[in-house]
Parts: sequence; C-alpha cells; structure tokens
Amino acid sequence: MFSIRSSSSDREVRFLDRRGDEFVVEIEGRGVTATQWVCAFTDPDGLARWMESLATNELPWKGVRSWATLEGEFQISASCSSGGAVTFLVTLSGLPGSSEAWRVSAGVTSELGQLPGLAQAARHFFEHAEV
Repeated sequence: MFSIRSSSSDREVRFLDRRGDEFVVEIEGRGVTATQWVCAFTDPDGLARWMESLATNELPWKGVRSWATLEGEFQISASCSSGGAVTFLVTLSGLPGSSEAWRVSAGVTSELGQLPGLAQAARHFFEHAEV
C-alpha cells in the first residue's frame, strides 16, 4: 500500500491490493468515500513513473500533469502553486454507459518536498505487490 495524505485536511488517497495490472484506489475523508478496482492493462507501473517524473521537480511547475487508466476509471492530476503546495485531483468512476454510472472527484493537498517520498512509495508498491 501507499497513500497520499492531505496536508490540510483528513483526506487520503490509498493505493491497495495490487494484483498484476489491477489495483484498488480509495478516496476517503472530509465528505467523500469511494473505492474502485482499476486496471492499468499493459502499463502497471505507469503511475509509479508518473509520480517519479513529478518528484524530479525541485521548483514549482506551471500547468497540470495527469495520468489515467486506459478505460478512464481512475484519473489523477497534479498542479503546484508558486508556494510549493501540490494539489492532486483524483477521479474514480464506475459502470460507464449504464443508468447507474457514477463519478467521484476529490482534491488532496500535499507539498513539493513530499513528492520524492511519494514516488519511492509508489515504486515500491508496483515492484513488490502480488503479480
């Protein structure tokens, strides 16, 4: 497991139970709870590489950087303020095309200096989980 904990609230995004190219993503805290199995298909460590690319930034960046699963049931984006606050926007969705389709989005705030540790935890999760 690895997680992104908010530095400004009780929100947390957890990545759990990896099995091959599938894993669970949970969003929990301050007004939101959602869980979804997601599939990364042929790119199970793509999220780890994305986190590692964010961690190479020693200074705040401009714009939004994103990663998503092929079918879009999980999306994550990151932006960084000039003061070094990193905002992750996480979106989970399920049952696309059905009358009961759902979508949950929540922001989680972190700090630029925490990105290397998050990237290391993501890499460990994707290299050492059950496959």
